Amino acid sequence: MEVDKKDAAVLNKAIQFWQDSSKISPELADDLRKSYQLRDSNVDTITWYAFISAVSCGLLAFGALVIDEKWIELLRNKWGFSETVVGIGFSLAAVIFVILAKRRKLKHPTARASNETYTITIILSVAIAIAYWTRSFAYFEGNYARPLLIAAIVYFISSAYLSSQLLWTVMLLTVAGWWGAQTYFWTGGAYRFAGMNYPLNMTVFGLVIWVFSWLVEKIGVLKSFSTVTYSIGLFLFLLAAWTLSIFGNYDDLDRWTVIRQGTLWYWSVGYTIVLAALIAYAFRTKNDVLRDMGLIFFLLNIYTRYFEYFWDRTNKGIFFAILAVSFWFVGKKAEQWRNKDKKLA
Repeated sequence: MEVDKKDAAVLNKAIQFWQDSSKISPELADDLRKSYQLRDSNVDTITWYAFISAVSCGLLAFGALVIDEKWIELLRNKWGFSETVVGIGFSLAAVIFVILAKRRKLKHPTARASNETYTITIILSVAIAIAYWTRSFAYFEGNYARPLLIAAIVYFISSAYLSSQLLWTVMLLTVAGWWGAQTYFWTGGAYRFAGMNYPLNMTVFGLVIWVFSWLVEKIGVLKSFSTVTYSIGLFLFLLAAWTLSIFGNYDDLDRWTVIRQGTLWYWSVGYTIVLAALIAYAFRTKNDVLRDMGLIFFLLNIYTRYFEYFWDRTNKGIFFAILAVSFWFVGKKAEQWRNKDKKLA
């Protein structure tokens, strides 16, 4: 059995404790230590780089072949297929890919990266199918939220069936797109929904997804998606809140451009306080995801405030010197955390 360094350190300490307390014999302790080995981290790194490359190439292929629509439209016009027929064809292809992905997952349960790469075909097939179904029904009377909702439901079912983290991630992003399009449709094309502009609206949405991760953790069949839901919800919340600290609750770009940025100081202060509280909580609870993401957005917040209030008043050399020092500080802290983890291991 292969384990990573942290798991190996825990196993070694447990075995040593059992041996020292005479719960197991030295011979059994040696056998237990030989029953596992360290996983090759370099292989894991190469695997994930290959996975990222495969996803990127798949998206590029999708853009070149589908968004351009030349090859699909060429075949459709040549054979006289309607948009509905194309939608049916890609729907069947998506079902076939789901079946094949399930078989592959059962046959190669440990090949996580390659299995997730395979699900790209499902994502793209579903997107193309829904796009052509939508076109055949005249875009559902201009409401783009409906096809996005259908896509989110399909991705949800597929991700739960295949236990795919990638499909679940795409589902959450599709839900975010659906919510933005749906609120736009509900307001009749206005940029304010329930008194909230888009930054504030998406901040609340990101917070809901973030909180939703705790509910996902309680549901057995969805428990494996709690971490990715937590990360994406947190990212959406912090990103939308960052835009909120810049634009406030203004829904008119012309009005926003003529005001002094200092009049929105309370949004900036509020965002800074939230980030500081999250970072402090992350360090206290040793939450790595919250800590790292909080620090990234805290730095982004500092640079944003500088551009807002001091860009025209401060020497540019001083600004970039501060930038260099801050990145050095982050790198130094990251190295200290890594060395601390190595000592614990």
